[in-house]
Amino acid sequence: MTRLARGLLIAAAAATLAVTAATPAAAIPPVGPNQSVTYTYYSSAAKTVIVGGWSYGYCGEPFDWGTHTSYYTIRYVTC
Repeated sequence: MTRLARGLLIAAAAATLAVTAATPAAAIPPVGPNQSVTYTYYSSAAKTVIVGGWSYGYCGEPFDWGTHTSYYTIRYVTC
């Protein structure tokens, strides 16, 4: 590997690390036994227009559609 290629590889790794370190991780609530979590995403703080949804866990099929926004509700379901 040439010095230039090695330098580019190190620079790319450093840039990736900087972006990863600067991005805060969003906490994903864990599900318990026989439980699912459903997020409903809205277009604004008024929460009148649904623009997306995400569900995971043990009750029914998981889904993820539409847009994830900072305006959402969380619903836990036990089955």
